[in-house]
Amino acid sequence: MNVRRLIYLLFVVLLGGAWVPLSSAQAATTPTPGTPVIATLSGGVVMAKQGSLTGAWVTEWASGAVAVSVASDPTNGPLVAVVDGSGNVWAKEGSVTGTWTEVWTTASAPSGASAVSVASDPKNGLLIAVFASGTVYAKEGSLTAAWVTETTGAASVSVASDATNGPLIGAVVSGAAWVKEGSLSAPWTTEWASGVSAISLASDPTNGPLIGVLATNAYAKEGSLSAAWLDEYNTVSALSVASDATNGPVIAVASGGNVYAKEGSMTGATWATEWTTATLPAVASDAVNGSLFAVRDSSGNIWAKQGLGSAWTEETAAATEYVAD
Repeated sequence: MNVRRLIYLLFVVLLGGAWVPLSSAQAATTPTPGTPVIATLSGGVVMAKQGSLTGAWVTEWASGAVAVSVASDPTNGPLVAVVDGSGNVWAKEGSVTGTWTEVWTTASAPSGASAVSVASDPKNGLLIAVFASGTVYAKEGSLTAAWVTETTGAASVSVASDATNGPLIGAVVSGAAWVKEGSLSAPWTTEWASGVSAISLASDPTNGPLIGVLATNAYAKEGSLSAAWLDEYNTVSALSVASDATNGPVIAVASGGNVYAKEGSMTGATWATEWTTATLPAVASDAVNGSLFAVRDSSGNIWAKQGLGSAWTEETAAATEYVAD
């Protein structure tokens, strides 16, 4: 997932939804039964729900938002971040009805933010990355932590975190996929040298990092930054990954106008057709609830479900699509 000038309605997941456009949705799931967190962004309005796919929506931001990202963990609860129309970034932690904290102020920052990506784990706490004029900044541990400059010249950012392996940050820089793990000051590893249009990350204490890149085909690797790449699916337009210690990796792709997904194994699992005439898949996963899937149908409606074999729930009706930067 990346920050590029595109038109779409997106639904991204805890794994590290990198960027979010003007009309979009995000979801996270945490290892407490029945506790998905979903946020939507349409026409500058951010809505969120916590606890059930059929739960009531809460208005998080009333107007002018340009990006949203969510994460959750069983200790710290939900984490919601919004970029407002002036490039300021606001975040709240612990409840979708909590109080906003301004974590990035355009007036005192190098430039306004255009995108935000968040993750969270029980040991390291929150991880927030902002994308501002091609530079990626990140902070970890608390809303008031200091920002660290991660890289310049980037086109996108994606983050994940787990209690064992710590923060995982990925960026697309000049078509290459860069990833670092364990610390905000860790060195970058070039994971894919050229032709990358999107990156998606996940991480869990048992299976380690899960990295997906879109370079015409969808490629993924798991376990370490030096693991071998697997060619997962040909001619892909979108990619999302997730992982948890019990259920293992989850990968979803959009190809040929359809959405396909697999879970449990990178090599042994078979692809399931999740939705025909749909685009922009998103996945999350935790050890208790398992996988959380979302798609956008051909009418722009967002649907979600927990588990490959479960029934779909319509989360939002058709929304106007917008151009985002």
